[in-house]
Amino acid sequence: MLGLMMENNPEKSQRTKHEFSADRPISSIEEDLLGRAPFAKSLASAIKGWQGNESLVVAMYGPWGSGKSSVKNMVLQTLRLAETNCPLIIEFNPWQWSGQDQLAEAFFQEIGLLLGRSDGSEDGKRRAAKWRTYGTYLTLGASLAKSLKTILPILGLPGSGIADMLSKGMEQSATVAQEGSKGVEDQAVVQQQTLAEIKKELSDSLKELERPILVVLDDIDRLTPEEIRLLFQLVKANADFPNVVYLLLFQRDIVERSLDSSPAVSGQEFLEKIVQVGFDIPRIERTRLEKVLFAGLDELLTDGDVGKRFDQTRWGNLFLGGLRPYFQTLRDVYRYLASLSFHVSLFRSTGSFEVNPVDLIALEVLRVFEPVVYRRLPEAKLELTNLRDRAHDSHDENERTRKLIESIVEAASQPGQVREIVKELFPPVEWVFNGSMYGHDFKEEWFRELRLCHPDVFDRYFHLAIPEGDISQAELDRVLSLVGNREGLVVEFRALNKRSLLGVALDRLEAYKQKIDLQHAVSFITALFDIGDELPEDRGGFFSISPDTHASRIIYWYLKQEMDIGRRGAILKEAMKATTGLYLPIRIASLEGNEEKRKKDPDAFNVTDADLDALHHICVEKIEQAAGSGILTSHRNMLSILYCWDKWASHEKPRQWVEKLIDSKEGVLSFLTACLHRSTSHGMGDYVSQEHWRINLTNIEDFVPVGTLERKVAEISPDGLSDKEKSAVKAFQKAIKRRRDGKPDDGHWADDEDEG
Repeated sequence: MLGLMMENNPEKSQRTKHEFSADRPISSIEEDLLGRAPFAKSLASAIKGWQGNESLVVAMYGPWGSGKSSVKNMVLQTLRLAETNCPLIIEFNPWQWSGQDQLAEAFFQEIGLLLGRSDGSEDGKRRAAKWRTYGTYLTLGASLAKSLKTILPILGLPGSGIADMLSKGMEQSATVAQEGSKGVEDQAVVQQQTLAEIKKELSDSLKELERPILVVLDDIDRLTPEEIRLLFQLVKANADFPNVVYLLLFQRDIVERSLDSSPAVSGQEFLEKIVQVGFDIPRIERTRLEKVLFAGLDELLTDGDVGKRFDQTRWGNLFLGGLRPYFQTLRDVYRYLASLSFHVSLFRSTGSFEVNPVDLIALEVLRVFEPVVYRRLPEAKLELTNLRDRAHDSHDENERTRKLIESIVEAASQPGQVREIVKELFPPVEWVFNGSMYGHDFKEEWFRELRLCHPDVFDRYFHLAIPEGDISQAELDRVLSLVGNREGLVVEFRALNKRSLLGVALDRLEAYKQKIDLQHAVSFITALFDIGDELPEDRGGFFSISPDTHASRIIYWYLKQEMDIGRRGAILKEAMKATTGLYLPIRIASLEGNEEKRKKDPDAFNVTDADLDALHHICVEKIEQAAGSGILTSHRNMLSILYCWDKWASHEKPRQWVEKLIDSKEGVLSFLTACLHRSTSHGMGDYVSQEHWRINLTNIEDFVPVGTLERKVAEISPDGLSDKEKSAVKAFQKAIKRRRDGKPDDGHWADDEDEG
């Protein structure tokens, strides 16, 4: 699926086995994904064939995460499977032992245990005892430790600082080493023999081994500098024993710096005196490393729901242009895949994936490898997602944006790579890097693709959840899956409305208005008409787009896909006849009936003049049915419906209906409430808009004499009225007063807020 990735991935099972553990090495040749098995086998063959009279010290150099432990495991597997000359293997991980005293004791103890287990004969027992005695001599007793300055030169080791360090560590370990009867026995032997005598006996005994001992020391570079120096002293002290081979694994520069403590001998020189054969771990072939990465990405992202928004071109541009250099070792790959796997699981929901997979891949690279950059992105959301026309912004504003984006890029460990990633993830700021300027035409596409650069999607990438008051992609996908099912879609819309999310759903649905298949036109539009009377009121302020505006735009632009204007008219007529809704069909017919605009641009409309007349006729029938059934009496859009009835039928019918309506107190309040308008204003120093309710008497007079309504309102007691009814009565009374004072009906009403 991912193009640059493999089509066939036999390594998937191995990847699954390791579960993307960044520090867990492979344990066998069968798991080798990087082609290092031949190197491991050659190294194993060289170790197996060693038959020298002295010890052999082999080192494998490589930085953290380069796979040293994995190669070691393949070497040991090869040796253990050998039919002949398999050495006695002891893996000693010094990192597991805390402190210099435990490290020295453990080194001799572990090798002594191996010698004892490998040969139960009397000779074997004596050999193990001699080894323990030798170890006791070097680690036991403060009195012996104080004479290290004499002992170390005999072993070919430098004195001074290292001797002092060993002396301190051995003083601390003397009590532990003397515990148990065996320790007392060894101490007695030490007191009767010199170090040279003990070493000679042990050396002769080791020559008799049928199989050499392989001592493997891994993770040396994780020790403290003092512990690293101690460990190499221990290796050096035993480097001339026959049939003992050491395999040391470490990052060379770290160890050299730790050994570089004497002005006379540099760390590099000291290391060269100990290590006879050194290998740099084979460099990983990029194609093999990326094969592992791509196999992991394929396994995470090839799910149909996760991968359906995968853009091959964007992936190629992002990977080759920005992401590739971050993957240098297998540890990098596994560390990254482990983190990505976690976040994929967070964004996966039944039937959907809440973010764009390509953007998530790239953002996860920043999270793992460029954490400083990642943490700064949320603070720059406005600049990273804003599609305003930069040509109309001030020079200072553009410079501020430029400096902010550039400061984020320059905070990276690899600024050049981050620059390319930011350009691809956030097209609105490409201009900062002398790239293109994008307009609003791309905004809906970016939302459909759940791109990080869309302001309504941006937050979910960082909050790791759908923001409060928004709907998930799974819910939106469900709505889209029901466009051919009128009843199911209405049920879904109403369920969203109960959660106060229907307005948001219509806002999000706008991005798909020209992508829904026209074969579902009648059922889809009818469902929108059905819920038109239930749409939430717009309370978002002057610049917000109301839910009914969203619904109208969706219907208009959806129908624009149909090139046949006659077919568009037929769809609308069928949907209007079938719907149980009232307001939205009337609104669509009203928008289509703008005579002035129809003359200027006939192609801007969805229906012909003849079909428009038919739509008006259908709507009038629906209005009269609503008026007769009582539905119109409580409709919040009563006033606009009355005007359409007046325009498309006769002047008398709506007036007669209103006159009959206001015969009751409930009818008066219903009519007044329908004529009530909300407006906002700001005063000097106000940061929050002030809400005002008003009634324009002209609206009243179009359907009933003002005096008639005034007399009926005067008879209404304020007791028991709802807040909105009280506001309607008050606004009507204020409108009457304004007219009597000679003020215009459509003047600045905020000036009168303190009156009455």
